[in-house]
Amino acid sequence: MNNKLIITTIKEHLMGFCFENDELFRILDMEKSSLVGNVYCGYVKDIVKNINAAFVDFDNDKKGFLSLKGIPYKVKSGDKILIQVVADKIKTKDYVLTWKINIKGKYCVLTVGNTQLSISKKITDTDNREKYKKLLKNHLTEEYGFIIRTNSKSATIDEISKDMEALAETYKLYSEKLLHLKAKSAIYTNELCLEECREFIKKYNGEVLTDNRNVFDNLKNNIPIIYNDNSKISLTNKYSLDKHLKRALSTHVWLKSGAYIIIEPTEAMTVIDVNTGKADLHTNRNKTFLKINTEAAKEIARQLQIRNISGTIIVDFINMQFTEDYDILRSEMNFFISNDYLQCNILDFTKLGLLEITRKKGQKALKDIFTENI
Repeated sequence: MNNKLIITTIKEHLMGFCFENDELFRILDMEKSSLVGNVYCGYVKDIVKNINAAFVDFDNDKKGFLSLKGIPYKVKSGDKILIQVVADKIKTKDYVLTWKINIKGKYCVLTVGNTQLSISKKITDTDNREKYKKLLKNHLTEEYGFIIRTNSKSATIDEISKDMEALAETYKLYSEKLLHLKAKSAIYTNELCLEECREFIKKYNGEVLTDNRNVFDNLKNNIPIIYNDNSKISLTNKYSLDKHLKRALSTHVWLKSGAYIIIEPTEAMTVIDVNTGKADLHTNRNKTFLKINTEAAKEIARQLQIRNISGTIIVDFINMQFTEDYDILRSEMNFFISNDYLQCNILDFTKLGLLEITRKKGQKALKDIFTENI
């Protein structure tokens, strides 16, 4: 099987290395330190009216930033509020919270604050899309809607409907707990390691391997998992995980053409520069530059996932002469990011020829997990 999730402790961190067709495409933080996805009974500490936001205390002594944009009820200091963590604390930045709770099911996602019935773009069959809209719309309310997930293609309408009902019951339970629990209490905590493994198995039909005995014992009754005792060869050595991690933390990424990418994270944004390097430039330069830029675009989309880069990203591609080449490159970049597990958007090229990209914040970036040089 060429699709593998390998869970191991490396540089004192429990990490998951995801391979599809033997190519690394994502490195996961499997530590329980991440709070992304957790739901809490938050305590509204302060309201900041000029930016329509609040600072909310949760989970005992933690503080998060909550945008109040679009919230359908009045919020004041001292209130209890149902919140979900969407981004972990990074350096001086607080946790990012939302009142738009998302609850994942097998075939659907319940979306508080978005009352539409949305369907995965990967479900392309027009008849199926119309069938979902017609037969499942009765589950929508004025408070929440649903997203129909890609794997619902293999499910019946009845199975999807039951999944929606179960998610609605879960949300009802969360709302009831909000009334009775003390402020700052946890309502739902994400079993990160288990959830990531389940998601990987379901999406990639892959296998999970670990050499961590605690991980194996915790997961063996919930998912198929293979234990490697490292008596012959460790998982780190067998799959060159040290080398993969070192490359993922390096600022330089070499391309097959001989060109290279420089990835420089800053406090405000991530800047990516594409350089010709050792590439052969003796043939038609216009075609060569487009070819290198397209190769770089594919690798950049991959690196965004591996390194979990989020926020604002600026890419300085090799300058090209023709406008139509920039149109081709933009289209290719859109295609390469279409399979990203996080929301990723191409804005446009600036007048200086820089491509602007935004990527939704989630767990910590890889560089923030490993603060030491590797």
